[in-house]
Amino acid sequence: MAEEDYIQHKKRRWLSYLPKVIGVTFWACFIILCLIQRDKITVDNIVNFTPKNPFLAAFVILLLFALKSVSVVIYSGILYAASGILFSLPAAIAVNLAGSVIMTTIPFLIGKRSGVKMMDRLIQRNSKLEMLRSVPKQNEWLISFFVRIAGVLPSDLVSMYLGASGLHYTRYMIGTIVGLLPAIINFSVMGKNLHDVSSPAFRISAGIEIFLMILSASIYYIWRRRKKRGK
Repeated sequence: MAEEDYIQHKKRRWLSYLPKVIGVTFWACFIILCLIQRDKITVDNIVNFTPKNPFLAAFVILLLFALKSVSVVIYSGILYAASGILFSLPAAIAVNLAGSVIMTTIPFLIGKRSGVKMMDRLIQRNSKLEMLRSVPKQNEWLISFFVRIAGVLPSDLVSMYLGASGLHYTRYMIGTIVGLLPAIINFSVMGKNLHDVSSPAFRISAGIEIFLMILSASIYYIWRRRKKRGK
């Protein structure tokens, strides 16, 4: 009888792992596919793939944001710009805001569930995340805002790291969305004006985005210099 109970226990335990194995296998196959086809993940291809119905189009874009949250090979700016092409500007910004919430929530929850052990693993994957160790944790929304507006670190890994750090979700999300807002607006405007890259709206948005990129590179450069001096 005891042997039968043991066999049943092993069977139930194996079945409990089955959904996780299927999930991991699916995402591994998806990420490998993205890596193989990464040259085809462009604004034009996304727009051509998206249904004509605006509600279905919004659903597909939000689904792509969810996929982007677990795949670093997809650039969020492409999705923001695609929304700008597909929808009116207010609708594009609304879709991109909703997509950003999805995109930054999934990895945050993964990190929160994994706990502090994930932090060291993430730093091993990307040494830039070590910058976050020196940031005070008292003001959680400000931390989230700073890492997003600076744009130095990969969005997906940052979300996992901050989730593993134990940040409060609401404060994390407020800082995240406020920090991503310039990129959301800039890429939405650029997508809307992609047919006329000489227009003032496109040039101003592109100029702001270039400025943010330079700011991002400067922040990382200053941090690297200070780190070397500290050593």
